[in-house]
Amino acid sequence: MNTWLKNGTVYDPANGIEGEKMDIFISGGKIVDEIKAESEATTIIDASDKAVMPGGIDVHSHVATYGLNLTRFTFGFPTVNEIGYAYARLGYTYVNEPLMTLNTANYVHHELSSIPVVDTSSFLVLSLYDVDKEIREGDEESVKNLILFLLDLTKSIGVKIYDARVKYAKQGFFYRDIDEKKCVNFFYEIIKSEEEKLPQIQLRTYPELLDENPSILSGFCLAHIASGMDNEERYETAMRILKNGGAVDLGIFYPSQKGDIDMRIGYDVPAEGENNFNSVDIGLEKPLVFSKVREEKMEDKRIYYSQKFALEALEYLNSCHISFSTDSPSGCLFYYYPKLFAGLLNSANRKELKNDGLRDIEYSLYELAVITRTNPAKQLCLRNKGHLGNGADADIAIYDIGEDTKAEELEKRLSCCEYLLKGGEVVIYKGELNRDSGRARKKRFYFEVGEKEVGEAKERQREVIERICNRRSFRAEHLRVDEWFIGASEGV
Repeated sequence: MNTWLKNGTVYDPANGIEGEKMDIFISGGKIVDEIKAESEATTIIDASDKAVMPGGIDVHSHVATYGLNLTRFTFGFPTVNEIGYAYARLGYTYVNEPLMTLNTANYVHHELSSIPVVDTSSFLVLSLYDVDKEIREGDEESVKNLILFLLDLTKSIGVKIYDARVKYAKQGFFYRDIDEKKCVNFFYEIIKSEEEKLPQIQLRTYPELLDENPSILSGFCLAHIASGMDNEERYETAMRILKNGGAVDLGIFYPSQKGDIDMRIGYDVPAEGENNFNSVDIGLEKPLVFSKVREEKMEDKRIYYSQKFALEALEYLNSCHISFSTDSPSGCLFYYYPKLFAGLLNSANRKELKNDGLRDIEYSLYELAVITRTNPAKQLCLRNKGHLGNGADADIAIYDIGEDTKAEELEKRLSCCEYLLKGGEVVIYKGELNRDSGRARKKRFYFEVGEKEVGEAKERQREVIERICNRRSFRAEHLRVDEWFIGASEGV
């Protein structure tokens, strides 16, 4: 079916379109130059006085992390259906799960395949325990080949390092620890190489990481960078990363409201006597902790620094890749994105913040589209998403909003888009879910490694691969993600 979207006020930063009134044509689920308006199959959508953007892309949201299923019963975390439909109402068509390990890959893909409407992907967390020998010896070639193999094995869109260090318990280990500096420098040398086509390597941000050289850190994509800002010095390091043209997702913190699903995911165990948490071993340095307990004093600092950083980052929006995130649910659950968007667009909506030292900086709708559409697509290497150019996937969000919308109306209108088109199909109509569409979402594999390349990498790294799999008492074929979860693979 063909669709003609008429008279919309279009915000498409990837193509330099800033609030221009124009028409968009859709055919076969893709955006095209033109269609025949007289065709009987053409659907016309009048978008007059409405903002039209590409579908939103969430680069970092815990929607399928191993252990979340338990939190649905204990903390009220949303079900897979609620996740898909909530994102659709927000005008989002894509979400990336940031925490999948070799042990949990099949589980994570099973969860992702159950989320309706939105496309999904996941980062593979690379355990540095598995490659400590290579890090010590500076064997970059072996790790490059291993990454190629593991990306194909787990059907991952990229690689993430959760702990940029190797820290052993002292008893029974001959090897000494490997600190952040050595690990970060090792992977920096890998990403500088241009011979191998690897996805961008992402680092989880924690306070100690921001003590490292900002020039080196700028070579990576830093996940939820605000999580590392617990003092002024580390805040300044984060700003230098932006000045160096680095890539980050913001990881904004927001004050907890009564009735919120208030969770944290990480290593921190709640204080003695507070037992409202779940602990799950997913193959990292320590068990992963899902907790409802907050360190109020620390959170106040992170709320302030994360909001300040998001506003002052606006100066560098054209020179580096800055994407919106809250490390959902750690900064706040994705349900509350409209509240944050409203605060970024209009300073009058920041009254709930406890600090009054924030500059009176405001985003435009165009700039909001940059951090929620354009830059996330670039960070995830999605060529056909995040823009409205010819050949792009027809993932389009239409909001009843404009640059002159009153502050008090912003949150409400951003909470539910007027229309959402997914692959040219109307998923949200007049703010309501179209339950006859979007149910059979096609799961896509967006980073495709060639069979020949993977085969060669596997042959060169057979010893390393066998060592890693034997450590988990599995053969590689038992860890491989079933093709059923991803359907027909599509490279970007």
